[in-house]
Amino acid sequence: MAADANSRYEVPRGLSAKALALDFLSMRAPREISAQGVLAAGAALKFSEQNIRMALTRLVEERAAINTGRGRYRLSPSGEAMRREVRKWREVAVLTRPWTGDWIGVYDSPVARSDRAGLRRHEQAMRLRGLRELVPGLWIRPANLRASIAELREQLQALGLHPDALVVGLSDLDPRARAKAASLWDTASMLASCRALTEALIASKRRLDRVALEAAAAETLILGREAIRRINLDPLLPDELMPERPLRELVRAMIEYDHDGRRIWRYFMLQAERVGRPRGSARPMVIGKGQRTLAELVLRDRR
Repeated sequence: MAADANSRYEVPRGLSAKALALDFLSMRAPREISAQGVLAAGAALKFSEQNIRMALTRLVEERAAINTGRGRYRLSPSGEAMRREVRKWREVAVLTRPWTGDWIGVYDSPVARSDRAGLRRHEQAMRLRGLRELVPGLWIRPANLRASIAELREQLQALGLHPDALVVGLSDLDPRARAKAASLWDTASMLASCRALTEALIASKRRLDRVALEAAAAETLILGREAIRRINLDPLLPDELMPERPLRELVRAMIEYDHDGRRIWRYFMLQAERVGRPRGSARPMVIGKGQRTLAELVLRDRR
């Protein structure tokens, strides 16, 4: 559903109710969102009301969200760093500078491995900044980010880097270490993923106005979410290791797709509010069979 039949990209189907709810809280932050708004989004993706409400409850228990009142939620302060991280996808083209051949390293051998949850956050922070493990205890990436080492250290710590880890600048690697470092990223796979996702976004954009509104809302959310995830996880390597052009083309395609997706979701949420849910019903809210396409709704509202 989330990609045209002619596209070579297959979008993963692993979107969970909790991830969906967290996405909506992040998009709304710092404002609140009603549970009904999240339920409407969940219905478009075939999530039951029970699953969505349980997801919201778990986000509150995990302190990722705050229940501010009856059926009202917002993102917690602890989720702000990750929210900023997700929203940087539009700006990746200005986050890098020419590479001088130096590297940035994180030495984490002193970090205790007993706290598994903390260790997952620690390693996730490094991967979000494109670091890969060169040898046990030493993670590395090219020093081509505009952020200084001090700024990068602050970013990593906000994302969950363990306080016992050391963030340092590295230079003059020997030839063997340089060769190994340059091979740490699967650049062929990343380039193929960028190109395929770009094609999928273009193919989906061409037909969104002809798809039923509920299906279009689901498609833009799933495909757009996957594109943003791919952009944000890109290590932003220098041209010497991987060409930047495919990533920039993906960002441009996603900016256009995001514009259409937001328009579709505005109409979808409006239709959901118009239809509503029967009081006391346990069934998820759906817009119903024979729903109109976005193009039909736009024409109707212009009359």
